[in-house]
Amino acid sequence: MKKLILSLSALTVSLLSLQSFAQDCSGNRYSQAIFTDIDSAVNIKYGSNYKQNGATLEDLYLDIYYPKNDTDTDRPVVLLAHGGSFMAGTRKDLAAMCKNISAMGYVTVSISYRLLTADANVLLNPGPEFKKEVVRAIHDMKAAVRFIRKSYDNNNPYGINPNIIIVGGVSAGAILANHVTFLDSENKVPSDLTAYMTAQGGLEGNSGNPGISSYPAMVLSMCGAIMDTAWVEPGDQPYYGVHTMPDQVVPNLYGQPNVGMTVPVYVYGDSLIYKRTLSIGVNSKYKNYATGQHCEFGPEYFADMMGFTYQNLCVQGLSTKNNPEKVYFSVYPNPANSTVTIEIPGNKWDATYEVIDLVGKVVYKSTIPSDQILTQLDVTSFPSGVYQIKVNTNDNRASIKKFIIE
Repeated sequence: MKKLILSLSALTVSLLSLQSFAQDCSGNRYSQAIFTDIDSAVNIKYGSNYKQNGATLEDLYLDIYYPKNDTDTDRPVVLLAHGGSFMAGTRKDLAAMCKNISAMGYVTVSISYRLLTADANVLLNPGPEFKKEVVRAIHDMKAAVRFIRKSYDNNNPYGINPNIIIVGGVSAGAILANHVTFLDSENKVPSDLTAYMTAQGGLEGNSGNPGISSYPAMVLSMCGAIMDTAWVEPGDQPYYGVHTMPDQVVPNLYGQPNVGMTVPVYVYGDSLIYKRTLSIGVNSKYKNYATGQHCEFGPEYFADMMGFTYQNLCVQGLSTKNNPEKVYFSVYPNPANSTVTIEIPGNKWDATYEVIDLVGKVVYKSTIPSDQILTQLDVTSFPSGVYQIKVNTNDNRASIKKFIIE
């Protein structure tokens, strides 16, 4: 039987795909504040996990901000973590920053994560205990990324592009985001943390939403650091860093953080992360302040950071093309009886797709060119039943969705 793409003219299909793609950056979107009113969905539980004592379960929450009356449903996400030395701070601390970023068209997320209580054990063993805290926080941010990405498959209530989730943070939150981005292999885990990380669920952890990618498309580090710059490798995600040189809390060079006491863990600050990215060709930008204390930036840093983000998103085509895991797409309506739409948000791939029946037979196959967001398929000649659509990208990744034809 002949299977036909929905009978639209080639011109109509072309205009449809171009319109869908152009929504990403048209009308100064993502380069300037174009929305004045911001909506929010707050106190959303995204997961849970045990506190440092291993006995008390803590629920984890996040707040989501997005432009009011925005019809775009393909928006990149900026997910942020607050500072506070891993012992203090709340997700509400970043509400203003989130609203400022959402005014440019983004969906923004501010997360809570498990914090360290300075009990007797922490005071006696600050180095090991702070390292364990970073592991717990990594697991929480990864669960938050998975939660947001999962929402795309649950009718996409926040209008996100699941292929573009940017992570970032301030101070401790920036340290967290850098580790989520670049500590991406168990081979990189320091030997003194291997057993603890394994017990807590490995790299991904047990904070919620398993089975979904936690891969970020980019990282924004505001007075952050990382335990080892060698974790940054060629082909890694774009990096933006901003830091004051005299920072006495999170060192901008190589040193030990001070959170009211010196933490005996050596870290590399943003200037050295940037130096590493330059040496291996990772797309990056860094803004240095010669004076100022911890996270004491002039207002111009925000425009610089978001300008770099815009360049990657809208000029260089930021996506998860470097993500070795998969591409995200949706199939709707589901169930269907006449046409099915395959939507690949922010599509940067030349792809093929296959329709597979219950016995594993490929009953139809076609192509999806890069930059085409929507592809429509006429299914009226398919027998009723359960099928799968498998999308294969030109960089050898595959993702599968199940759908039903009535």
